[in-house]
Amino acid sequence: MEFQSTLDRRGIFGLVLMGILAALLNVPASSNAQDAFGTISPELGALDGMEFRTGIVRVGKGSEAQPLEDKLIFQNGNFISEICRQFNFQPAPYWIRKDGDEVHFLAELVSPTDGKMRWEGALSQGELHGTMHWTKHRWYWTIDVEHTIVGVLDKPVSAKPGRPE
Repeated sequence: MEFQSTLDRRGIFGLVLMGILAALLNVPASSNAQDAFGTISPELGALDGMEFRTGIVRVGKGSEAQPLEDKLIFQNGNFISEICRQFNFQPAPYWIRKDGDEVHFLAELVSPTDGKMRWEGALSQGELHGTMHWTKHRWYWTIDVEHTIVGVLDKPVSAKPGRPE
């Protein structure tokens, strides 16, 4: 009898302890790009005015796949893909992180009809390399596709006061 009540107390204590640990360790997934990408650059809109001609290829299609041509635009603190506009994706804020000579960017575009696209890339010496991850949840299946992006600077930033050309 005494053994049984001790076991019950230990079991309850263990459950309570596990619940507390689970609550403390449960960090919700954040869609906030600042959390996922580090600190936001103090230079908001640092890429504004830049446009890149890009080729987009679905991962796994092989080297013979024909790239889909697109134009990526950084304007007014927002990022947009020309092709994505056709599918109701809206311009969204972009975040940057500088790493030596490279500037890394991140943006998440949302469409009311076609899901979400997460764009990540690195810019260096007028070239862009990155990925685009597209997800669209449906009740019967989910689109979950990753693409690689390669591009070149098509329209450099025009000179702004305080910014060298």
